[in-house]
This record gives sequence, structure tokens and C-alpha cells, in this order.
Amino acid sequence: MKSQKKIFEELKLKDKKLIKILDSKKKCPFLLKPIIKEEFLFFELAQSIVGQQISAKAADAIWKRIISYSNNKKDFLIFIANSNLRWARKQGLSQRKHEYIKIIAKNIILKKISLVSVEELNNEDAINFLVGLKGVGPWTAEMFLMFAYRRMDVFSMGDIALRRAISEIYKVDRNDYDQIKSITDKWAPYRSLVCWYLWEYLGV
Repeated sequence: MKSQKKIFEELKLKDKKLIKILDSKKKCPFLLKPIIKEEFLFFELAQSIVGQQISAKAADAIWKRIISYSNNKKDFLIFIANSNLRWARKQGLSQRKHEYIKIIAKNIILKKISLVSVEELNNEDAINFLVGLKGVGPWTAEMFLMFAYRRMDVFSMGDIALRRAISEIYKVDRNDYDQIKSITDKWAPYRSLVCWYLWEYLGV
């Protein structure tokens, strides 16, 4: 893996607009080595599912309540696999979201699915595998690849905040997907890293 400084230099040569976006004082977490273990990956995926379609504040409150019942990530995996709907509702978790994370937890324990195996897949195949899990759509899969596996070259066209940032910086329509794609293609193979700094730019 190249240093952050070297990556910044490459990106700024490709796209001058990134000079004001890439802040060397902030370290992108995607440059850290991922922990590729079933329980760690499940923890990340469950958090993504719990946070879907609710405010960040509400998601954080529910998540803190849910994880308070486990001492570590392995315990959390087992706990969720054996949890019931009554408990979930007390934590503020919807029936559907509870069902999604419980099924995934059970299938990991039964070795019917492996999140670790996703590490061996390319981005397209990894996303196809992940969206095959109930409760995981394209946006969740893309975020999961970025934050859990530290994939460096993922861009989520479905992320409204990213399109808004690009619209502001490049003066393009946020719904002009072709133009946005032509901009983001220049950032390869570090699109995930630029995404992180765009979120920072917006203060998301």
C-alpha cells in the first residue's frame, strides 16, 4: 500500500479540484488494515442495516442499546442469532431489521454463508453476493466494502451526499450520472479514499 502522501500526489495530478478536498491532516480509515473475521464483519454489516433509513442520531442510540448486551464481537454474533423480536422491539429495532440481522448471524454460525469469503471477490462479485443477503441493498453493500474490507476503489452513485459534494465542487447536476461517472473514473484506483474526504468536506 502506498503512503497517503503518494496517493494524494497522484490524485491531485489527475484532478486539480481535489487539491482543496484532500486534507493531509486527516487520516482516511480506509488506509488501515481490515480485520477479516466473521464476527468483526458481521458487527459492521449489522450496524449498517440497523442504521438504514433513520437519522444518524436515532441509529446511534439504537446501536448502543443493542451492543450493550454483549462483551465482544463474537458474543454479539451469537447473541443476535439467539435474540427474539420482543427484545429487539424494546431496543427500538424494527421487526424487519431484526429479522435481517438474525438470519445473517444464524447463517454465519451454521456456515451457510461466509463474509470472510467476500475478501476474495472483486468489487462487482462482492456486491452481487452481498445484495443477495436480505436487508442488504447496493448502497449498504458499497459502504460495507469501503468501511469493513477497506476496499480502496469503490464509488457509490446511490449516495446522495457524494453526488451533492460533486455537484458543488464541479458545478454539475447531481442527477447527471454520466457526468459524475466521468469525474469519478479519474480517481481510480482510489475512489473510496476520495469519497471519504468528500464526506469530510460536507461534514457528514
